Amino acid sequence: MVRTIAICFALLASGIAPTGAQDNTDSANFMLPYCKSFLAQDLSRSDREKNFYAGLCAGSITAFTFVGRSLNKGFCFPEGATNGQMVRVVVAYIEARPARMHEDFRVLALEALREAWPCR
Repeated sequence: MVRTIAICFALLASGIAPTGAQDNTDSANFMLPYCKSFLAQDLSRSDREKNFYAGLCAGSITAFTFVGRSLNKGFCFPEGATNGQMVRVVVAYIEARPARMHEDFRVLALEALREAWPCR
């Protein structure tokens, strides 16, 4: 139940970003540093924006894996995979494609998950 609530919050929060209007908060370029902060556990109580986006990164990826497994959307992550492992897969995929950093983070994350864990 808690996981479902967290997933719903992450999906809803993707539309209410606390940052300047000039930033494309949907781009991989914007989200990648926050995903890395999540992996490094480089978070502090005083930096609410960093914490928000680090949580949004991990929450979005977790939501994608839940939906992917539940609805068979082209990827089937292994049972027991951690949030950290899923985020690392996405970060590595995006970093290997620097020319695509301007693209939507969510699209690239889905591609990464499909490539790493295709359904068989």
